[in-house]
Amino acid sequence: MRASRGCKIGCLTAVLVMVVAVALAVRWWTAPIDIPRPQRPPEPADNPYDVYRSLAVYTSQIFQSDPMLSYAERELFPLHQTAHLEHPELVHYLLRQLQPVRLEYRRHLHKPCVVIMEYTYSWRFPELAEFRRWASIEALDIAASAQEGDFARAVDDYRTVLLLAEQVRNGGNLIHYFTGAAMQAAVNREMSQILRVLPAEQCDKLVEATREWQRYYVAPVQVVKVERDFFLNVLHDLREGKYEAVRLLAEYRSFARWNPRWLNLRRAAHEGARYFQQVEQQLCKPINQQKHIEEPNHPVARTMAPLPGATLRRTGYTESRIRMLACAAAVRAYRLRRGSYPHTLSEAGVADLNRDPFTGGGFVYKPSERGFLLYSVGEDGVDDGGKRAPERWSGKGDVTLIPFYARHLDAHTAPGEPVWLR
Repeated sequence: MRASRGCKIGCLTAVLVMVVAVALAVRWWTAPIDIPRPQRPPEPADNPYDVYRSLAVYTSQIFQSDPMLSYAERELFPLHQTAHLEHPELVHYLLRQLQPVRLEYRRHLHKPCVVIMEYTYSWRFPELAEFRRWASIEALDIAASAQEGDFARAVDDYRTVLLLAEQVRNGGNLIHYFTGAAMQAAVNREMSQILRVLPAEQCDKLVEATREWQRYYVAPVQVVKVERDFFLNVLHDLREGKYEAVRLLAEYRSFARWNPRWLNLRRAAHEGARYFQQVEQQLCKPINQQKHIEEPNHPVARTMAPLPGATLRRTGYTESRIRMLACAAAVRAYRLRRGSYPHTLSEAGVADLNRDPFTGGGFVYKPSERGFLLYSVGEDGVDDGGKRAPERWSGKGDVTLIPFYARHLDAHTAPGEPVWLR
């Protein structure tokens, strides 16, 4: 009798312990996110981003209402956003129609600017397409002004886009950052093409413009912080059952049948925050020293935090070419004034701009009677003698001012020949 009674008590105790354990496990699994919801930083009092968004709407409207503008755009930018000047009447028409917009955003280049956005997936950025259009138009004017011999105007166009691009990605997310890089790449290509005819005085102005850009440069780590805050806010919205966040999750069928509270979002928040911290730490290193980071294990965190380091590393191409162009301009100005090339970039007066984002050291500079080579060893870290790596390809080859576009990209694509600058 006593044994039977003791057995019952033991069983009841075990059941009670199991119930308590399950209750604690459920409570832990469905616990609220213990990382506070990040808040948007305050905007400056006179934020130019408001003006830029309004100008973007106006730009879109005038292109929609004037078929001639759309036709001119198609004819003048047929490939790689490189401007073509075969139709001068279209060039002048396009520049004349966009002149009020171009003058207006120039008035705000030195004002503190922060991207206006909300931490929600329903937020859209239609203005970014127009920002890239502005950069293409400035690139067109660089080519046109060089043809007319107005090199001061060309340098001003280049400087304008460098500064504007940093403004429109300050405080923005990943898509803002890539938009800024695309804007800068568009004008950098045109300036690189006219470097060989640039007078010494305008070479100096180009170096000054690059130093000005360097003061406003938005580093990739700032984008990681914005993406982390965005990620945490969406997780909080999921936990609170907000419609937009739940609809986002429902796009993934494996999650659709679950109530967000049963997805252990607290663990997702911690894994995601740790992942962003690791990305941030790697981006503080030179590109060639950055290591691969494993994605979070939690399926929600892995789905909503896709920020591979390789994605942001691509912006190193634009950054290196901006700095290389300034260094090349300083070398050209030195030769025009003294009749010979400097032995080093320090001798040309641009030691502060001689910083390769791929290696953390200086660019490779080789003067000779033919001119000079200036390049970065690129993502593979191997000096290929200035042979150009194909664009959008991380195989063999170096990064130079003049891009190399191969027709077919595969493991057997050979680098392009070096380009000697003068």
